[in-house]
Amino acid sequence: MENLLSSILQLTIISMFGTTLSLAPTTALALQPPPQTGFIGAEPTPAGTIPWQLLLQAKTIQKPNKKFGPVFTEQIQALDKKSVKLYGFMLPLETSDLQKRFLLGICLSGGPESLVEVIAATPMKYTLDAVVISGTMNVLSNDLVYYRLTDAKLAQ
Repeated sequence: MENLLSSILQLTIISMFGTTLSLAPTTALALQPPPQTGFIGAEPTPAGTIPWQLLLQAKTIQKPNKKFGPVFTEQIQALDKKSVKLYGFMLPLETSDLQKRFLLGICLSGGPESLVEVIAATPMKYTLDAVVISGTMNVLSNDLVYYRLTDAKLAQ
C-alpha cells in the first residue's frame, strides 16, 4: 500500500511540477529534475529540420529605447527568408479543427525564442502529435514573436 501511495504521489508531483519526487529514508522530500528527453534531450531532430537548439540561441535584451527585443546569432539571421522545415507541436490560437494561424513550439515554459508563429498556406488539421512543417522563415526583430513561418504546409 505504501508503494502505491508513493507512486500516486510521484505521478501527481510530475504532472503538477514536471519533476520527480524521491522519498529519502528520513521521510524528507527531495525534488529531482526529470530525465532529459524530447526535442532538446536524447531524441534526434528529424532529418532536414532546423534544430530547436539553434533557435533557442536568440537572446532577449533591453534596447536603448527601453523596450525588450531579440539579438540573433549569425546562424539564425541566415535563416531569414529561407525555405525551412521545423519539427514541433501545434499550439492553436483558435478553437477549431482547422488551423490557419497557430504557434509551433517545443514546450510551454520557454520564451519567445521557443515559439514560431505559423501562417499556413491552407488551414491544417489540428493534432496533438508532433508535426514537421515547411515554409518560409522570417526572423523578426520588431515584433511580439521572434520567428514566423509563412506559406506553411505539412511536410511530406
